[in-house]
Amino acid sequence: MRSGLVTFFKIAGWVIGIILLAFLLFMLAMTQPRFGTPTANWLLGLFGPDESRVESAHTRFPAILVVEGEGLSVPGRVEASRIEAQLNPLGFLPFMSWLSYLEAENGSVRIEDNGKGGGGGPGLDDVRGIVDEVRLSSVRLDVVRPEETREIQIEMARGSLRSGDFMLEASGADSTLSFDGEASGALSELAGALVITGENFSDIAELVGLAAPDTPPYEMRLNIDIGPDTWSLDVEPETRIGDSDLAGEIEVQLGEETPVVHADLRSSSLDADDLGIVFGIPIGVGEDETVGERQQKARSAYESSDRLIPDVEIDFSRLDAVDGSVSFVAESVYDSVFDIEGLELDFEIEGRVVRAPLILLDFTQGDLRAYVTLDGSQSPAHTDARGELSNVAFDNLSLSPYLRGGAEGEFNVTTVGDGFRAAAASMDGKAALWSRDAEILALAAEGAGLDIGEAITLLGESGDDRTYAKARCAAVVINFDQGVGTLSPAVVDTDDSLVVVRGDADLETEALRLSVRSDAKDASLGTLIGDVSIGGTLRNPSIQPFSAKTVAQIGIAGVLASVSGGLAALPFIEPGMAKDAPCGALLARAESAAGEGQ
Repeated sequence: MRSGLVTFFKIAGWVIGIILLAFLLFMLAMTQPRFGTPTANWLLGLFGPDESRVESAHTRFPAILVVEGEGLSVPGRVEASRIEAQLNPLGFLPFMSWLSYLEAENGSVRIEDNGKGGGGGPGLDDVRGIVDEVRLSSVRLDVVRPEETREIQIEMARGSLRSGDFMLEASGADSTLSFDGEASGALSELAGALVITGENFSDIAELVGLAAPDTPPYEMRLNIDIGPDTWSLDVEPETRIGDSDLAGEIEVQLGEETPVVHADLRSSSLDADDLGIVFGIPIGVGEDETVGERQQKARSAYESSDRLIPDVEIDFSRLDAVDGSVSFVAESVYDSVFDIEGLELDFEIEGRVVRAPLILLDFTQGDLRAYVTLDGSQSPAHTDARGELSNVAFDNLSLSPYLRGGAEGEFNVTTVGDGFRAAAASMDGKAALWSRDAEILALAAEGAGLDIGEAITLLGESGDDRTYAKARCAAVVINFDQGVGTLSPAVVDTDDSLVVVRGDADLETEALRLSVRSDAKDASLGTLIGDVSIGGTLRNPSIQPFSAKTVAQIGIAGVLASVSGGLAALPFIEPGMAKDAPCGALLARAESAAGEGQ
């Protein structure tokens, strides 16, 4: 029996030795491409998709678990001109990868956006299960979504997909990205410094499954802390959006079906056109401006148009990708249309509904506070807007040099439309403007009344030495009905004249139909009968000072002149019979008019 056991162990030893020798010979053979290549292709055919192959493959001696290959092709998943990988025999254990590291050059990897395998490519979780550390150079990452496939070109990636230092340099969506930090939790947690530059931030936001407005070219510098359910982004003050700086905090919560973003941002110096493109308004774009393709196209389209209201529509489908709130404060603003010196914006986004509980514009004198709700869940969109002007200088309302002083005002309007023009064409509601300390340019008052005699005496005044007449009151109420704004009317009352503006502006066609009349309170010589008419459009208004009454007056003067030269002046004498306007009633009506629409 004892000899039988000895014989058994001898046989077992020989078997084990032969197996080990065979395995050693096999592994040595695998170091030769002529043996390694067909074996690798056999394994790819057995476990990989159809037509998977490698042009050359072999193990490295003496590190027999390191595999080198060239010309790898796994259709629909991986392509690489050169690879190197170290096999991990413990890859079957939880939280372990089958490859300790993977090095690849000049290739592509397809990843499903939902993080799950199937459908033509692995998800991110599957990639972590395959490989721990990556060393990638010039590898294209195809991010596959149900609606599209986006490409990210990885110039360089070094580090662990599970934990440890991680560096990445990549480009995609007309943007470049550089990250230097640490990964942990199977890359579900990242922390470090991130720099993103590009033409339009909305492109990179869309790439990662979020939504953002259009922007000019940008360079964002962030400190990020990305967890499995929350992203915390600290925007560094060195960040530039166009010609503006930006800083603050952004938090993205991923627990819900739709990501929820909360942003608290600020700018110490804001170029107005950088914010304008966010809302689709084509302003700025000067020679020294930092501009992107979207801004240039918007400005070019605006300049080639004869319309004042830009032909811009809002893509509300972007709002499907994000909910949340945004708070933005600009401490100073420059190059703005209305000389805005500071602003504050608060937005809340839920579904396709945007609520702005505060839009505050600070001027050199006074401010404008507005409150807006934009409901893009309806088609077309519905907008409610109301606000108040508080002692805003007429200079800031583009009424200089004709008026100066401070204005109060209110508006309450509703619109229906996905674009600016459609919304303007449907506007309903009221707006009012009034002032108790207004001064009107004397030349404008006399010119409006066609008082040629007094106007001539004012023509020689310089810009710094103009004559103004203090107004007892100034008030205007505009009623909007389906895009037609009707003055009811506008009145400026001075000691010398009562200026009244009547008519309307059609926001759908932008046609102006206004008449300006100034009735003198003092007698004057050289006054023409009739109103000054303002026509044309909002973009190109025209002034016509001669009405049918004026022509008749000139004709009568010609007849009288044929009798006696002195009689020709009689039709041009203004007796000055105008009465004071009821200022108290006018101001009270203006102050309450906008509130009637609430």
